[in-house]
Amino acid sequence: MAAIPDVPSVPDSACAICCLRKGMEFEPVGIMPGGEMRIVRESPTSAYVRFKAGSVEPAHHHTFGHDLVVISGKKKVWNLTKKESYDLVDGDFLFTPAGDVHRVKYFEDTEFFIRWDGHWDIFLDEDLDAARSAIDAELGAATAK
Repeated sequence: MAAIPDVPSVPDSACAICCLRKGMEFEPVGIMPGGEMRIVRESPTSAYVRFKAGSVEPAHHHTFGHDLVVISGKKKVWNLTKKESYDLVDGDFLFTPAGDVHRVKYFEDTEFFIRWDGHWDIFLDEDLDAARSAIDAELGAATAK
């Protein structure tokens, strides 16, 4: 039987496996302008994330895979490892495996819930300018077809 992961301790919690977090503040995602998130659980890490329309996440990867559910908005994810792309809107789910390099463009203000399979980390594989250029080229080529 697999062990139950540790849950952050919460004072006065009546449940040993429940974790109620209130009053959390959104914090800017410094390396990705237009993004902010609030960590709701540390490990495995879960977060509520918001990005402004026009924001970009440069190509990056994580040690752990992650599940993502779009709450509202519209975004496109390019999984560069698999050479696939996904247009995501309200209610869509996407799993990205550990180590897969991916890049994101937000077309509308977007909110989503994300849960990593372990502790959150991020390794950038390009800078913002390279990401914007690659996205513009990809979207321009798609429009020209």
